[in-house]
Amino acid sequence: MSLEQISDESVVRYYESIRQQAEADRKHKSQFTASPSVRERAEKLRQEMIKRRLQHSPIIWPSQV
Repeated sequence: MSLEQISDESVVRYYESIRQQAEADRKHKSQFTASPSVRERAEKLRQEMIKRRLQHSPIIWPSQV
């Protein structure tokens, strides 16, 4: 299913779950969000949120700290 077909709430929830996992990875020095596919999906979600003018916090990836 493409992102255009899911609700605003679902887009936000999906993005937030990735953001929270990246935060947990930073705190616990884990690598669950290290995969390029996770970051690509997060970027697509971010772009969709911008397009829909939905507020969101940036994702700070573990390697960015």
